[in-house]
Amino acid sequence: MLGVEVFKGAYQKLACRFAGLTSDVYLVPPSQMNERTDLLGAFKVEYDEKLYFNDDAADMENYGIEGAGGITINFLLAGKGRSAIFINENCLQEGEREDLIWLWRYNSLHHELMHALDFSKQKNFNTERRTMDLVGAEVFADYKTLLHLKSMSSNGFMKIALQSYASNAKVIGAKGGIRTEIYNRLVRKIGSNTIDHWATMKI
Repeated sequence: MLGVEVFKGAYQKLACRFAGLTSDVYLVPPSQMNERTDLLGAFKVEYDEKLYFNDDAADMENYGIEGAGGITINFLLAGKGRSAIFINENCLQEGEREDLIWLWRYNSLHHELMHALDFSKQKNFNTERRTMDLVGAEVFADYKTLLHLKSMSSNGFMKIALQSYASNAKVIGAKGGIRTEIYNRLVRKIGSNTIDHWATMKI
């Protein structure tokens, strides 16, 4: 299937492009995408200290990783901050088409790479204080991913990826709590009309 080849190739290319940021990128079975799984241990990632960041302002209710497209875990190794990225093998329904599964692996990988980039720049993270702006971090990753997909959208497959990401951002943003807070801050950067257009483009 051509879509599988396109998104699988794009996924591998993206991972290689950001290998200098992190080479720890792993596909995770859906059954392991939860807070109970020690992902660093399961994938034998070497680390000295797993980092936990506090955000007292964030409403964490219903903000978990189960069913998520991916998760980035930050840690210290030999005194340096590092990131490991874990991508859900299938965040869609069981039996979904393989091309759509690879589309979401690709979208999720870019989103998580932007978290790793954010951490490396300490934009929304403060390792010394172990604090973060969770909403800011999610907006940074969404914003960068949407702009990346828009820049690639002359390719018909990437246009579908952009439409899917924008549509998902709207759906998640309507769920209330921190999800709505993230979306509201995102539209201040991009504009709701632009996101609406991307989400409803004719393919």
